Amino acid sequence: MMTPQYNQNLHKELLEVGQRIEKRQTHELEPPFLTSILGTLEYYGASIEQMTLAKFDLCVAKYKIYDWLGMAYTGRYQMIQDPLASQTFFETIEKLVKLYVLMQDVGGFGWFLRGHDLDIEEPHKCEDCIKSYKGWKEEESLK
Repeated sequence: MMTPQYNQNLHKELLEVGQRIEKRQTHELEPPFLTSILGTLEYYGASIEQMTLAKFDLCVAKYKIYDWLGMAYTGRYQMIQDPLASQTFFETIEKLVKLYVLMQDVGGFGWFLRGHDLDIEEPHKCEDCIKSYKGWKEEESLK
């Protein structure tokens, strides 16, 4: 099976942004955040194996988002034999990588997935998503 070719410059940018914004950060992904990521993968046709591995990586191993995206983008999740499904999954991960790099905010990244449609919109920085996530996080801390 041929793995789709990733953009090395985009991958490098992902790592640079991730190391800067996720420095000294440990993840305990809140349910809406995890649901957004896994729901996006499922919507775009991720296999059971890919979903299981993503959930393990994000919840059990607690990889930082950029580490997880980097592994997925460079081929770790290419387990399926169907070339069309493999290409679709790769394109989805590439959109997520672009979104992460453009948002430059972990919470905003998750909130973008909750409120925007990647079938219609290209990844872009959304200040409303960043503000909304921070507001939600503040409300949660008061509970």
